[in-house]
Amino acid sequence: MNPRYIVVVGLALMAVGFIGRAAHADVKAGEAVFKSRCANCHSLTPGLSSIAPDLAGVVGRKAGSLKDYRYSPALRDANFVWTPAKLNEWLASPHNAAPETEMTFTGLKSEKERADVVEFLEQRKAK
Repeated sequence: MNPRYIVVVGLALMAVGFIGRAAHADVKAGEAVFKSRCANCHSLTPGLSSIAPDLAGVVGRKAGSLKDYRYSPALRDANFVWTPAKLNEWLASPHNAAPETEMTFTGLKSEKERADVVEFLEQRKAK
């Protein structure tokens, strides 16, 4: 069997598994996790970037694309869009998702917390 096929199928199954978990995500719990683990560095106000880029409308946005934030080369040169699955991967371990990232956050080990935060961010999509 073609190894490339196995990788593609594996990634698709992971995405489906995440989507299933997201169906049970809790926006309020995600907001609480965001406030306790993310809000010290990330704002939800568009254009308010200081320590880290704002996350207003992050779902669907190309990584490293905010004009008012100076990204590390790892994200400035990244070629992906922040989808729910990519956010889940990032929240699990930013340094596995982008090894050269300058982000000091080590990740959320809880699948439930990650699903909750992603759902919270999805509810805050740019209008």
